[in-house]
Amino acid sequence: MIQKAQTGIQALDDMLKGGIPRRRSIILAGGCGTGKTILSEQFLFTGAKNGEVGLYLSLTEPKDKILEDLMEFSFYDQRLIDSGKLPIIDISYDARLHGVGLSSADGMCGLIAKIIQETKAKRVVIDSLTAMVANLGDVERIRGFIYDLGRQLRALDCTTIMISETEPQSLKYSVYGFEEFIADGVMMITDFERKGELLRAFQVIKMRGVKHSRNKYVLEILEDGIHLIPLFKAGIE
Repeated sequence: MIQKAQTGIQALDDMLKGGIPRRRSIILAGGCGTGKTILSEQFLFTGAKNGEVGLYLSLTEPKDKILEDLMEFSFYDQRLIDSGKLPIIDISYDARLHGVGLSSADGMCGLIAKIIQETKAKRVVIDSLTAMVANLGDVERIRGFIYDLGRQLRALDCTTIMISETEPQSLKYSVYGFEEFIADGVMMITDFERKGELLRAFQVIKMRGVKHSRNKYVLEILEDGIHLIPLFKAGIE
């Protein structure tokens, strides 16, 4: 039986029959401001509260900015940050510290493995995969890096969300078009307009090993985090 990692988002856990399959690498795609960071951090805090070390690897924002944006949510717990149960690490800073070039696929894979082993993380978020592979340049190197990274994360017994940055209101899951085929699962957040209001829609595109609905849900960001509401219950047909 496939073990699951609860996300802390009830509708999503129900959709996936208990949560994200453990030791899998999942792409979370979406445009700016769609809630990718909040969903990912809610996943990490849920695990940390249950004794699983979470690790947030950022290339896009500094730690203090990430924490500042999260403090308003009730799932946030500063004690988990202070105790080392949920480290937030600027991977570009660590790369410079260890003399690893951001354009080195092997170097970055090795550095990520080292950080995971040192923190003993079981849940990992990479924010973002798009920014990380942009430094590699060559498409074939990017493909090889993502494949090797996923295999390495699985060997380290990690359940990973890799954030993929897409254009607003885009139906693409990634920049290069092959990331979603290498990943074990794809979840997507898009914007759509209704009566002049811009709403967020969430959809599980694929999840290997799990039977799930591909229906769209309205995604709301509330004080306690992400809520997913079926379109018909939200009054949207």
